Amino acid sequence: MEISKNVTWKTLGEKIVAVKVDTGEYYTMNEVASLIWLPLSDGKSMEEICEQITQKYDNDDKSSILKDVEEQIREWQQE
Repeated sequence: MEISKNVTWKTLGEKIVAVKVDTGEYYTMNEVASLIWLPLSDGKSMEEICEQITQKYDNDDKSSILKDVEEQIREWQQE
C-alpha cells in the first residue's frame, strides 16, 4: 500500500497524527497502528512489518499478527 498524497502525517512521541488534506479529517494512531504506518511509509512489506511487531512484543503468533496488519491496512485503504 502506498500512502495517499492527500494525507500528511507527523510523529508525535510514540503516536502518529495523519490529516486528510482535502477534508481536514485527522486520525491519531495508537502505538501499534504507528508500528504499521512507519515502515509502510518506508515501503516495507506486510511480512517485514509483522516481523518488527513480532520482535517488539516477543510474540510468535505471526499469522494472527499478519491478519491484524492486513485488517488495519484495509481500513486505511477504505478511508
